[in-house]
Amino acid sequence: MKKILMGFLFVSVTVFAADTSRLDRVLARLEQAEKEVRTLSFDFTQTTSLSVGRGAADIVGSALFERPNRFRVEQSAPEPQVIVSNGKVFWVYLPERGQAIKDSMDNWARAAGFPQGLTPFRMNVTEMKKKYDFVLDDTSGQPVLVLTPRDSGSFSYTLRLWIDLNTGLAVKTELESEAVRAVVTVRNAQVNPPIKDAQFKFVPPKGTDVLEMPSAK
Repeated sequence: MKKILMGFLFVSVTVFAADTSRLDRVLARLEQAEKEVRTLSFDFTQTTSLSVGRGAADIVGSALFERPNRFRVEQSAPEPQVIVSNGKVFWVYLPERGQAIKDSMDNWARAAGFPQGLTPFRMNVTEMKKKYDFVLDDTSGQPVLVLTPRDSGSFSYTLRLWIDLNTGLAVKTELESEAVRAVVTVRNAQVNPPIKDAQFKFVPPKGTDVLEMPSAK
């Protein structure tokens, strides 16, 4: 009986060590990508479903990012929308409504934000380690990081990141809570494409109704 118990403990420790080693390798690949990836472009679909009320809703679009905080996101469905930041000023443009919102990047980052799958440069691995507990699920053959916040406050959720080890980036993310489930799928990702500065600048078309937030002045 003692031999069986000791054998079980040995196997358990070995499996735990192997799992920890694989997790460390995945996190190391993410840290390597932080140094390698300067710009990024991709197409995306975000599907959001609520536990009550209406059914799932899809958002489709494309995105450009440049470290540390310049980006352009063009949403094509369900309604055209353009989100642009040069790292200091943040714009949301709704062409069908002829409206635009201007805010500071710092204020927007505190108040809102994109789904995790659309913010590849918003948080580095060191910050993630401070904020989340990690578990690695690689039963499907592709590593999936399962993150639970150490201090979720009143909003408890789980974040899953499907990692492409070739690029060190998430190709799919899932944010799940009691009330909502949001899945972002990334397609046609290009690492370090050349991006012109003009992509991160926005000038409201003539006649656009601009709402300028106090923090943007």
